[in-house]
Amino acid sequence: MVGARKPSPTRKATPKPSAPLEETDPVQRHRGKPLEGRTGSGADLEPGVLSMAPGAAAGPEYDRPRPAKTRFPIDMTQYTELKEEAPEAPGLPKRDAELVRDRRARKPQTASAADVAEALAAPLALGPGVAAAPVPITNFAGIPDTGFFPADCTLAAGPQHVLVAVNSTVAVYPKTGGAPVLQRTLTSWFSNVIGSAKIFDPKALYDQFQGRWVLLTVALATNANQSWFLLSVSKTSDPLGGWFNYKLDATRDGTTATNNWADFPGLGVDSQALYLTANMFRFGGDFQYAKIRIVPKSKIYSGGTATFRDFVKMKNEDGSSAFTVQPCHTFGAPQVQYFVNSYFPSSASSSPDRLSLWNLTNPLTTPTLTRRTIRTAPYALPPDAPQKGNANPLDTGDVRILGAVFRGGSVWTALTTRHDWGDGINVAAAHWFQINPTSGQLVQQGIFGAPKISYYYPAVQPDGNGNMVMVFSRSSSVEFVGIYFTGRQAADPLGQLQPSVPLKLGAASSVHLDGFGRNRWGDYAGIANDPTDNRTVWMYSMFASAGNQWGTWIGATRF
Repeated sequence: MVGARKPSPTRKATPKPSAPLEETDPVQRHRGKPLEGRTGSGADLEPGVLSMAPGAAAGPEYDRPRPAKTRFPIDMTQYTELKEEAPEAPGLPKRDAELVRDRRARKPQTASAADVAEALAAPLALGPGVAAAPVPITNFAGIPDTGFFPADCTLAAGPQHVLVAVNSTVAVYPKTGGAPVLQRTLTSWFSNVIGSAKIFDPKALYDQFQGRWVLLTVALATNANQSWFLLSVSKTSDPLGGWFNYKLDATRDGTTATNNWADFPGLGVDSQALYLTANMFRFGGDFQYAKIRIVPKSKIYSGGTATFRDFVKMKNEDGSSAFTVQPCHTFGAPQVQYFVNSYFPSSASSSPDRLSLWNLTNPLTTPTLTRRTIRTAPYALPPDAPQKGNANPLDTGDVRILGAVFRGGSVWTALTTRHDWGDGINVAAAHWFQINPTSGQLVQQGIFGAPKISYYYPAVQPDGNGNMVMVFSRSSSVEFVGIYFTGRQAADPLGQLQPSVPLKLGAASSVHLDGFGRNRWGDYAGIANDPTDNRTVWMYSMFASAGNQWGTWIGATRF
């Protein structure tokens, strides 16, 4: 069966590293030219006008089998083999990455449920140089199970509200919690620009430069090979007021027609533009390339005609195609918009040790895209995550970058990797990075986890004082999958993270198998800084609820 682990009595050969890289990699300009395109004017949306009665705004939902042979830049056979080898594969060298064991963890082979609860509640005896964990200041329930999986949690925080979205619903909550003041399916939200389409993979942000909310999804026609970016921008800083909706053809590179569709979008912002990214797959085929779409804010924020420019077919330093190029949510005015992607493992190179950092200048006039290569500790596909009460491990995904933020002169980002904490067993772990984009060097990196406990789908957010918060999923053979967070203060030793704090503990096991036999979870979590308080960070993720349901939870913390 796809996703089943093969028995492996002995460890495999040492994983193949990436090709040698010079210590100083020069800045390389992307050879592709920006491709210009446009779409129509924004369609007015007044989400508060519709009835708030349960189910009144739901309408029909649409689905469509994934129209591609793979979800990755490698074929499914190769991917499955690498995932099956992950638990028994040789340990990865740490190479300048700080290895931090979560001090909240209790060894699962000797821990009962009561032991886990006691360990979570007990005060910690912290060693020298280890600060206390960040303090949770509020938490409350988010959108319940919608019937779609995985949830794909995203969040934006504004002056008085938080906006959250999952597959396939969006909701607005007061910061004090309670019932949502607005909730719609994504099908209903975008019904004034599209019909009969599968809408999925939401991303959201609050544009602190102009005080606007932004919601992005991708969509597939149910009866034709058509694909779109669906973009919604608020008219003011009030998410309960009016919005403009746009439908941007994703199959076109500028004005050039293709037979490709968009998957796993990314959303970034700076003072000049919104930045949409996606992995492009051929209808009925394989991964083709990553796309960056630049959308100037001036016209769409007034409901005018949306213009855009596309960069496509970006290559890493070793000639491989860039995959999941994540745009930064930019704070400040660096005059450069940054993007980052990891290298994807393959049979020829199963443990990459670098990232690609992309610099985009002059986005509104003469866009120029250049690349630098950032040397890191090796990372590799993580093993799937054991969970309490069920023999079906949870899918921990791959090594793609899971969001990026530029703040205070650094790019912060994270991915899921694997690590052997000394007991001979690899488990999923969170690998995070702080990059100086000016020098093209790492400031610090770290790997966070614990023996026999899986840490996966991390999302990071720096605050305005140089501190950082990271939220993630966690499970083990004696622990249902729940939501945890950790962080570091600016003065903490390089690479260190503080003991984790549970935001919402899991309550049951979860089994949601996709067409490839994977027990889906994730695919990402939401995290954002509060625009009214640069020390507060909001988080949003999923946990296992009773009755084989998933739930979501919203929380905030601060140092």
